[in-house]
Amino acid sequence: RPAVQAPAPKKAEPMTSPATSTVYQAFQTKVANLKAESSTAITLHMFGDMMLDRNVAKKMSTSGLGYVFKNLAGPDKGLYPGPDFIVANLEGAFAPMRIKTTKSIAFRFDPALAAQLKKYGFTTVSLANNHNVDMGWANVDFTKKTLSAAGVQYFGDGLREGAQFTLISESVGPSGERVAFIGLNNTDHALKMDSVRAAIKTARLQANYVIVMPHWGVEYKRLSRQPERDLARQLIDLGATAVIGAHPHVVQEMELYKGKPIFYSLGNFIFDQYFSRDTQEGLSLGLVLEFGAVKSVYALPYSLPQSQPRLMSGPDQEKFYEWLNKNSRLGDTKFISGVLEI
Repeated sequence: RPAVQAPAPKKAEPMTSPATSTVYQAFQTKVANLKAESSTAITLHMFGDMMLDRNVAKKMSTSGLGYVFKNLAGPDKGLYPGPDFIVANLEGAFAPMRIKTTKSIAFRFDPALAAQLKKYGFTTVSLANNHNVDMGWANVDFTKKTLSAAGVQYFGDGLREGAQFTLISESVGPSGERVAFIGLNNTDHALKMDSVRAAIKTARLQANYVIVMPHWGVEYKRLSRQPERDLARQLIDLGATAVIGAHPHVVQEMELYKGKPIFYSLGNFIFDQYFSRDTQEGLSLGLVLEFGAVKSVYALPYSLPQSQPRLMSGPDQEKFYEWLNKNSRLGDTKFISGVLEI
């Protein structure tokens, strides 16, 4: 019988130190090393609410997304096309023109911006939010066609649940694994839990990982409520790999439940709520998925004065991590230098 050979050792990752590296560079390095190793791991970069109307549109003027991503686009700035998926919540609809509506706050985005999202590396957006139907049902369809034409995938719906709104990714990596994305709006719409259960069950049969992005919670509250906590844990029990929430416009705490991460709100990503520090801070997540679970979480906080996200550093970043560890339910573990190993 031939001798069994031990697997070749993985390449050692470069040593880093707080003086020469940041959590953003650490995530970039992790993504690059995994690709170089032909690893089976899948990487995601997740963002919160992205709104491209109102004062954001005025500030962009003719420069488009070049204005909002001026301080973020680039490997050392926090937004680069290395991860397998870059995902955000699209808080509104693309429409050729604004339509009359009875809503007091209704968002309409310039369709030309869809191609710019693709240019800056965004692969996927959630449509499951309370502004999805702002420009009417015809422009929900127009939004989908506009995104598809730009090469950006989408999932979720503002007022409906079900497997038909789930996105199953193409196969990723050498082992051909897939990720399912499910969006849920639980703000101005009550979820039909039978449809949610069926959607997650179907997703588990079609994909190796199921990422659920609920739109929920109370605006401007820094801590989640019990109803969101109960729903999040139910989603994990139904088969979600991770739950990543949005809508409150501020960053909320996270928790580990049965070893799976729940983030209740990533806060604003692109928005024009300049009236408080909390609404001008956001969190993006670098996730490493392998062997059916989330293995690492890179917490990447930023500030967004005048709708221009900029990575946090120094005391601001340290204060953010202190708050996250103090308020999150992490059991015996915690974020160390912005990284949570699960």
